[in-house]
Amino acid sequence: MSVTHDEARLILDTCVAKADEMSLKVGIAVVDEHAKLQALIVMSGARYEFLAEAAAGKAMASVVWGGQFSGALNERGSSPMFVAVNKVYGERLFYQQGAVPIKRGDVVVGAVGVGGAASQQDEDIAAAGAAIVVG
Repeated sequence: MSVTHDEARLILDTCVAKADEMSLKVGIAVVDEHAKLQALIVMSGARYEFLAEAAAGKAMASVVWGGQFSGALNERGSSPMFVAVNKVYGERLFYQQGAVPIKRGDVVVGAVGVGGAASQQDEDIAAAGAAIVVG
């Protein structure tokens, strides 16, 4: 089962609350298990125009590579296989820290990606959102 629209909205709300708590303005994306965008927000006052694409690209990379944290993909991002897969996805995958898988038990049902803060902060915000999905 995929991430539901109610879960996607709650993930966004949770991530925004976490970013507010950290005094950060970020982009947040939720994708399903097929790396299709389900929800996206760029917080008011965010500094960079590309945050929507960065957040979505990190989340997509997490799902495409089997539910790995996007930061774990960084070192392999320039390898021929990773470059080729990125081309298949229209060069939209971001192999940078900031996305975590969303799991229902052991099954990856999507991912949440965040962009706009320091790498670990992005991942912490994403993890807060992903944690609301249970079961």
